[in-house]
Amino acid sequence: MPTILRRLPLACLLAVLATAFSLAPAAAQKEPLELPHIYGPDALDFSPDLPRIRWLPGGQDYLQAEDDDDAPGRLWRFVDAATGDAEPFYDPEPLARALEEQLRLDSDDAAAKARPSSLRLSPSTDRLLLQLASDLFVWDFDIETLTRLTHGPEAEELARFSPDGRSLAFVRDADLYVVGAGGDEVRLTKGGGENTLNGKLDWVYQEEIYGRGNYQAHWWSPDSRRIAFLQTDERDVPRFTVVDHVPYRPPLEVYPYPKAGDANPRVRLGVASAAGGDITWIDPGIYGHTEILFVNVAFSPGGDVWYQVQDRRQTFLDLHRANPDTGKSERVLREESHAWVNQLGPPHFLKGNGLEDGGFLWLSERTGFQHLYRYDQDGKLVGALTEGRWEVRSLNAVDEEAGAAYVSGTYRSAIGADVLRVALDGSGVTLLTEEPGSHRGSFPEDGPIAHWIATSSDLHTPTAMTLRSTGDGSTVRELGGGDVPDLERFELSEPELLKITTNDGVDLEAMLIRPHGFDPDRVYPAWVHVYGGPHAQQVRDGWQGSRGMWFQYLAQQGIVVLVVDNRIASGKGVESTWPVYRNFGEQELVDLVEAVDWLGAKPWVDAERIGLDGWSFGGYMTLYALTRSDRFRAGIAGGSVVDWRAYDSIYTERYMSTPDDNPDGYSNSSVRERAADLHGDLLLIHGTMDDNVHMQNTLQIAWDLQKAGKPFEMMLYPKSRHGISDPDLSLHLRETMARFILKTIEP
Repeated sequence: MPTILRRLPLACLLAVLATAFSLAPAAAQKEPLELPHIYGPDALDFSPDLPRIRWLPGGQDYLQAEDDDDAPGRLWRFVDAATGDAEPFYDPEPLARALEEQLRLDSDDAAAKARPSSLRLSPSTDRLLLQLASDLFVWDFDIETLTRLTHGPEAEELARFSPDGRSLAFVRDADLYVVGAGGDEVRLTKGGGENTLNGKLDWVYQEEIYGRGNYQAHWWSPDSRRIAFLQTDERDVPRFTVVDHVPYRPPLEVYPYPKAGDANPRVRLGVASAAGGDITWIDPGIYGHTEILFVNVAFSPGGDVWYQVQDRRQTFLDLHRANPDTGKSERVLREESHAWVNQLGPPHFLKGNGLEDGGFLWLSERTGFQHLYRYDQDGKLVGALTEGRWEVRSLNAVDEEAGAAYVSGTYRSAIGADVLRVALDGSGVTLLTEEPGSHRGSFPEDGPIAHWIATSSDLHTPTAMTLRSTGDGSTVRELGGGDVPDLERFELSEPELLKITTNDGVDLEAMLIRPHGFDPDRVYPAWVHVYGGPHAQQVRDGWQGSRGMWFQYLAQQGIVVLVVDNRIASGKGVESTWPVYRNFGEQELVDLVEAVDWLGAKPWVDAERIGLDGWSFGGYMTLYALTRSDRFRAGIAGGSVVDWRAYDSIYTERYMSTPDDNPDGYSNSSVRERAADLHGDLLLIHGTMDDNVHMQNTLQIAWDLQKAGKPFEMMLYPKSRHGISDPDLSLHLRETMARFILKTIEP
């Protein structure tokens, strides 16, 4: 305190201080960040409000959704990309009236359904598909007519317009159907049911091959005359039961779930005429009785069926071309590895001077990094279009007239993402995103591509959306985002990106957040967050939203926060993941311990008070670390795998082979077999209706810990799946985690 203030009487001193504080700017007063700010029904949104945009055919215009305070549902506007001029895409009032008349809906319900949150449009965008009252309806924008295509109590699933927009394919009771514009229905398959799925994927195929939530297993030919589909035979697949314990009479969910080593579903590929009749079954030809996976299906522009096959352990991937009339097929190319081959996506067919004269583009990880290659129509390699120690993460679009493909990848940084133009003649790449950070590109599907939409952020800059030129990537218009007003309410610590070098010279990517009001002369406890699974980065140079606010909350409690990716999770090419092959956990823990030792060596970190948490694979890593290391005071394991024999076959066997082939690997990677070696305090968390990593895992390790006399805590969330999504429960989850953290590492 200045000398002059110490000499003043107390009353005068208070008056001086009051005057001083009244002159301070109001912005200096910040409120503490509380968990209800981040989670729960009244949580703030720490991500910018971005427009919802989808390109229209031709690439000159797009649709943008707008919430309307004056009416229920969403208003869709037609936007000229170059100018930003906008007008309503359609008038919802005639559709609402038709819904009132045909379905006897009240006016508010009809108005909401006439303005859906997502538009399922025909390819020419002249018709809208609606699924109402368990049936399919089509609204014709031009003549303002609502047509009911199906009738009955059975629900239709996975409806998809034909390329010419005249028909719809859908699945009903596990069989595949087509219905025409007038409602004429054709049944394409028979025998669908509990054990046979036609045109629809089962749980393990959608989760591990085609993408979580994507059950679509039928594909139209370009001429709308045929449909290729997968038929899945589940008879030999063991069932698993998930229970909803909350109702007084608990309902059961019983579904096929192959664990490692179990029988997989038997899948075959068929082609049906959209007019009905006999099915042509595709003959892969070269595999005999070997178990195979059908991991991708597509039609070429000329109408051939191109499909991809892997062996059960996924050591190779074969691309085939089949005749849809005869079912005969030939192998076009093979990808193989000393470890495993990931699914690579479909070929992108080039039209060239004819339908297939241009060959196709293909993603491959053959060098240890995924890159883009060009092939001729016979499967002969023309050349690599990209190369180097970085990855092409996705092929976004191709503009053959401009001689260019557009890709996203880790061109400048493994923790960032760039958008690039790639010359189809192999002459090189052009960076379209000069700003640091992470960028995603949305491109028109067809037509000369003049513009694209970039969604961009970095660790310190909220996400923004811009319209850009394909020529040099320059910004044409700002489209929204970039601002989170509620951030100004709170005092936040600046996150730092850094690298931690291991003893064998590998740089681990990490993010550090120091406590608020950090004092380098003080010693703080620390908390580490990890996932650790193959190619599953947690450290990114991108805006984190509410996830970042959780880390800020911990920092506000006086805790140093470290998020770190081991080399397996680093995203630095598939080569970085190969050390995990047939042996989950060991290399991941070596890297994690080195990162924790680096952290504990800081003079401002108490190495005896470091905790760890993770979910799913991160929960497994937490348990693996606490049973094989003494570096951690405490750990929180959520939704954890505890023994890889208990997880699904396709994911697990990709990395671990089968239990019969690799018994030592499964035993060495098991957490259950080391339960007696638990060090530190432990909190187990699981959703009781988790249909992915079953709650069985957490109950198994609980049993093992009890038998070993090890104390621990456990929290279960009824009705929750693999993630805790209910707002009230998500707040309860974080409050539970926070109490445990504060109790065990004592800031």
